[in-house]
Amino acid sequence: MERNFKQLSGESIDVLVIGGGIYGAWTAYDAALRGLNTVLVDKGDWGSGTSMASSKLIHGGLRYLEQMKFGLVKKALAERKLLAELGPHRVLPLQLAVPLFRGSRVGPRQMKLGLILYDWLAGHGQPVDSHRFLGRSRFTGAYPFINNTNIRAGFTYGDCQTDDARLVLELVSGARKAGAVAVNYASAESLLYEGDTVTGAVIKDGVDGASINIQAKVTINCAGPWNESLLKDPDGPPLTRLNKGVHLLMPPLPTSHAFLIINESDNRIFFMIPWYGKTLLGTTDTDYPGDPDKVSVTREDIDYLLAGANRVFDSITWDRSDVCGAFAGLRSLRNIEGASPSEVTREWSLNDSQPGLLMPIGGKLTSARADSQLIVDRACELLGAIPNEPHPTQVTPFPWSPDIEYELWKSQMLEEAVDLGLPAEMAIWTIFRYGQKIHKIFNLIRTSPELSRPILKGLPFCQAELVYCATHEMVVHLRDLVRRRIPLIILQQLGRESLKAIADKVAPILGWNEKDIEAEVEDIITHYAHIS
Repeated sequence: MERNFKQLSGESIDVLVIGGGIYGAWTAYDAALRGLNTVLVDKGDWGSGTSMASSKLIHGGLRYLEQMKFGLVKKALAERKLLAELGPHRVLPLQLAVPLFRGSRVGPRQMKLGLILYDWLAGHGQPVDSHRFLGRSRFTGAYPFINNTNIRAGFTYGDCQTDDARLVLELVSGARKAGAVAVNYASAESLLYEGDTVTGAVIKDGVDGASINIQAKVTINCAGPWNESLLKDPDGPPLTRLNKGVHLLMPPLPTSHAFLIINESDNRIFFMIPWYGKTLLGTTDTDYPGDPDKVSVTREDIDYLLAGANRVFDSITWDRSDVCGAFAGLRSLRNIEGASPSEVTREWSLNDSQPGLLMPIGGKLTSARADSQLIVDRACELLGAIPNEPHPTQVTPFPWSPDIEYELWKSQMLEEAVDLGLPAEMAIWTIFRYGQKIHKIFNLIRTSPELSRPILKGLPFCQAELVYCATHEMVVHLRDLVRRRIPLIILQQLGRESLKAIADKVAPILGWNEKDIEAEVEDIITHYAHIS
């Protein structure tokens, strides 16, 4: 995945996709698989906006049943099944526990009915087990660190998890392999018009400042929180409403299970999810009226999440000193006046009111493939092409999926990894992150055995990943490497010395001199100051 802005040309193309998050990546991948001449650009790195700030879940959204969003849940559960089949290395089964306390707005009977409906909507052949009821004693016995003073009962049920930034990168890789041109740090400065019809965009190189006009028969604006800034009349009635979600990375819990918690203070739902040996705690749900480029984690966000978690603990207490990392993201939702943040629908819609321009609004990480399929269907209609049946992303394995039976392949890869000196836990996470590309990690270790060492103590990432990512995964800045290619900076608070050591390791690959290294390190120190 070599970055080459010069691959962009002024010749007319079929589809220009603006925004390299999950919707842009799926759309470009789908369009390229259908043989459309496709270009994908992002003003930053792949998945560097909302798509790296999710709860890392591939799920139906149990809470949406309470809002009577049955169609939304059924669609997402169907996608959960499909994505787990097409990308078993990327979509992992996860068991969640739900403690129910006295005084909670949701009692055992209501939760039981909800989980029965959830399993029924999911149908057969799912990658996870159906729900189970656990009485008070069984639940507290299974999870003794949960406060048992007011607990009534509990449930377990299944969903799946992923690494959102790696998922986006894999799809971009697949789009490129299918023939698309994809360039990160290439911003759409403005749309091009012929009369009222959008005919492409002015694209600026974020590395050297060069610009080019890309003419496109269909332009698809997948810029999420930034989508309306590209419109001709950005001061008109807003189509979208921005909603902020914050997550914290906390120490590991003494279980491999995740938790769905009903917060007693405001009756919102949040999660505690095992992720790369830490616990992902989130999310908040608040309106955000500010600049999307300046969204950040506040002390109030941190205190809210810590208080919610500590209410359910018995033998554990978390405070700010336990926060390993934090991140904030923006959901770009369909604007509904007067609705509270939690009431604003997550359902997806496609705005095509302007000729030549398609703009998706809303949506979820889990259902982005299905929605992008419809986006490309509409693009095909505008191009006079016949939509493919079956749709290619419905039947094509993920770009990095192994080409043999997954469990057999996984067993082989684990054996090979251990022979090369990788600890078993690190090997499991490396399979998850790279799929069949793991052979390239192994080859680096065979050549230089010291690359099997961990990048940082306590995290399941080896030195070979730094070399591989810097060489093959379109890294431009150090923050691309330590946030999205390998999520080091949110899993552990890194000081200047650690960051410089990582930068020194990849500097020869990326052509950085000492001044470049200093600037890259300073950029991260400044950007992530809020978690220190």
